[in-house]
Amino acid sequence: MNETNFQQHVETFVMWHAERSPTSATNMGIHTWDHKLADCRLEAIEAEAAGLEKFLQEFQACQSANYTNDGQVDHTLVVQLIKSMLRNHNEMSHHRRNPGYYLSEILNGVFSLILKDFAPWQQRQESLAARIAAAPAVLKEAKNNLEPDSVPRVWAEVALEQARMGPGLFLQMLPAMADSPEAAERLKEAGRETAAAMDDFARWLSEVVLPQAAGDFAVQTPLFDQLLKENHMVDYDSEELLATGWKLFEETKTQMETLAQQIDPHKTVEEIIEDAKNNHPTADGLLDAVRQAMEAARSFVMENNIATIPEGEQLDIIETPLFLRPLIPFAAYIPPGIYDKSLTGVYMTTPPNPDDSPEVAKGKLKGQHYAKLPVTALHEAYPGHHLQLVTAVKNGTTARKLGLHLSTLFIEGWAFYCEELMEQTGFIAEPVQKLGRLHDQLWRAARIILDVSLHCKGMSIDEAVDFLVTRCQLEPANALAEIRRYTLSPTQPQSYLMGKLEIMKIVDEYKQKHPGTTLKTMHDHILACGSLPPRLLHKALFAQ
Repeated sequence: MNETNFQQHVETFVMWHAERSPTSATNMGIHTWDHKLADCRLEAIEAEAAGLEKFLQEFQACQSANYTNDGQVDHTLVVQLIKSMLRNHNEMSHHRRNPGYYLSEILNGVFSLILKDFAPWQQRQESLAARIAAAPAVLKEAKNNLEPDSVPRVWAEVALEQARMGPGLFLQMLPAMADSPEAAERLKEAGRETAAAMDDFARWLSEVVLPQAAGDFAVQTPLFDQLLKENHMVDYDSEELLATGWKLFEETKTQMETLAQQIDPHKTVEEIIEDAKNNHPTADGLLDAVRQAMEAARSFVMENNIATIPEGEQLDIIETPLFLRPLIPFAAYIPPGIYDKSLTGVYMTTPPNPDDSPEVAKGKLKGQHYAKLPVTALHEAYPGHHLQLVTAVKNGTTARKLGLHLSTLFIEGWAFYCEELMEQTGFIAEPVQKLGRLHDQLWRAARIILDVSLHCKGMSIDEAVDFLVTRCQLEPANALAEIRRYTLSPTQPQSYLMGKLEIMKIVDEYKQKHPGTTLKTMHDHILACGSLPPRLLHKALFAQ
């Protein structure tokens, strides 16, 4: 098929996938199936995998050598993405091994309708009631499909925490959001059966799955190396990655110690960071403090010509919903979907839970202390994730916009590159903020070590949590949430610091090829290429 037909076939593929993954469709900005959840019967899941195989064969048969440079980049991206989706089905087998696979379909399906203001609330409430009513069928299939002895214990524990939040979510939280007594009653009516199904699922997890859960979350070295090569398109393997992680960890530690000496020669790095952590917002003041930091970062990017902020972009800042807090200790950013009409992103910040002990609550707030907030703001918003992802949504083909689903190397690397960039340009100016940035870099280096160690070297959850607490000064509750996430996403944790290093290589090459270029011109050119693995970004930028 020629390049035009290829791009049209990508649209066909996306719509085919959207129909089978209604929650993904909503997140992408496709609202045809907002009233549905995925068909989670085993035969439907297997049929979807067969469909992916068919699309892969069709795309692989394309004569892409005759395409334009951009067309070749898009073609490689789509082929690698479908391979990745098949790998998730065949190798990861979350539908057999992860109760969270089904809970995510329900919870994200619900949340995606609340989060973005893409239609009148009354219309979204109707879709919400329909999705809530569809949830018991998903949980029924979960019990049919899951193999308790293949489920890793940690995944069962996370799922149990989420399932136990079901009744509060479906009987109280969602009906309370309704805009009329009638709508509230409709949501409550749909919610009663789903709350009971969630209760039943939680009981099943507790009584049947947890006692048998003997699965291994670790993907092991061959698959880990395959993910590095196929999804991230890098040349290094897990052994080289681990060595790099340790090297960066030790180098960063030395830089921190040197800076700490300048700040206060009588205190250790840990003591200075602990002092900084104790200066944090209150639970009630957290949202306002985050908003102020975001606004300051945005103004700085504009005034200092760091990059172009697309016209019409917007960032909504909200508290993380209760049901997502077990997996989001600090914060998360949700970009606009590739078909969304608006350029609005959503930033979630996690306050303490109402039932947290004072000690746990203080620990969570210490993780978002005042010296850290500007670093978080630039990383998550301007010029980090939000700016990068709204620019990617605004530019290029549908194929190109799918890049964020293949590799996180550029996306996470960009946000992390921005931290050092914004220090060099003066936004991060206080020594304790610079120490905080290095502390974040230490933690990102630790992520490389833990990513490989958990999945290839037999490291346990407790050992990994202990590493983050003792060597990176993370609070225990936050460290556990981090490690749980690493078990679910092999090769994602390494992408922050490794992605930054890949981007710095591209930036150096760009400056050599375009001497005298401004930061803004270079950054705009890089960002306009979309969320590509660095190897494809290099081709898009330099192969013309």
